[in-house]
Amino acid sequence: MLRKYFRNLHLELEPFEPGSPVLLIANHFSWWDGFIGNYLSFKHFHKKFHVMMLEEQLEQRMFLNKGGAYSIKKSSRSVLESLSYTAELLSSPENLVMMFPQGHFESLYHRDFHFDRGIRRILDQCRETPGIIFNVNLIDYFSKPAPTLFIRTRSYRGERSLEKIQEAFNQFHMECILKQHESLV
Repeated sequence: MLRKYFRNLHLELEPFEPGSPVLLIANHFSWWDGFIGNYLSFKHFHKKFHVMMLEEQLEQRMFLNKGGAYSIKKSSRSVLESLSYTAELLSSPENLVMMFPQGHFESLYHRDFHFDRGIRRILDQCRETPGIIFNVNLIDYFSKPAPTLFIRTRSYRGERSLEKIQEAFNQFHMECILKQHESLV
């Protein structure tokens, strides 16, 4: 589906540890994000794909349940169940869970992501230490009617505090934007 709607896919994917589950942390700028994660899961990571979605968004697109989507309802007690379920998924090496830890759509031009606390709870509950992979997706049209999709990943090996993960993701996101800009010059 991605190849049908995007003129070109430009991939810069960093190697990862294949024997562990993967927590894929991505920017959330469009409804394409889950499809991008699914593509990465099967083509690059070779894992079973899961993606956490806001309940109200998933209710409008129930067909995504068949593709690994499950819900989280913010500001309710069930949020703890969703976070525990995510930790359970990340306890199995064959799984990849995609999350958008800022918890909502943000403009492609957004520069400073603030992560919700759920990621910390998930990592604390995991029986196995998942690999944390950052994923930044950007698009550009240039002189064509269909956009090019730029997909970049980076493994995170730093301290597993919410603040350090957020800081490293923001740094990687900025590097991706600069790399995008430099490729045009």
